[in-house]
Amino acid sequence: MNRFWQKEKGFTLIELLIVVAIIGIIAAIAIPRFLGARTAARVTRAFADMRTIADGLERYSTDEGQYPVLAENTTDLGEFAGLSNYITSLPEDPFGTDAAPNFRYYSNGDADTPATMWLIISNGPDLDADVAADTIDFGENPVGGELGGANGVTGSHYDTSDWSVAASANDDGDIGRGGP
Repeated sequence: MNRFWQKEKGFTLIELLIVVAIIGIIAAIAIPRFLGARTAARVTRAFADMRTIADGLERYSTDEGQYPVLAENTTDLGEFAGLSNYITSLPEDPFGTDAAPNFRYYSNGDADTPATMWLIISNGPDLDADVAADTIDFGENPVGGELGGANGVTGSHYDTSDWSVAASANDDGDIGRGGP
């Protein structure tokens, strides 16, 4: 009987439950912040890669007198071999998919008209292509700079619902860069 009333060393069930609850609360706060930071880093990388491509496009334009024009119904910048003279390697879209790993590229030129403006687009955090060729109107208000991300939309003719704020992995819309 003496042994039954002796105080044992260790934690009680209540103490263990409190510790587990505290760890759960900390995890609930930290995990979304970590995922948001990861998305922000991918957005930053996408914009940096688009700047690299933009530099290559500008060098190409200086030499050729126009921006690249891709084949009809093609938006994959990886299909344009001529850019390899100006960029060591074409960066892949951090938000690309296995089927479409590259940034999308649009210009205002065609087989008969030299291109004078361009737009590079990433799928953005939602991984869906929200901006389509039929929503791009180069003539109304050309864009030079970033679209989406922390800076928002800089061209008035673009539907703002198509561009992502890119603050979290749940944000809909694309991010892009236009030029010149």
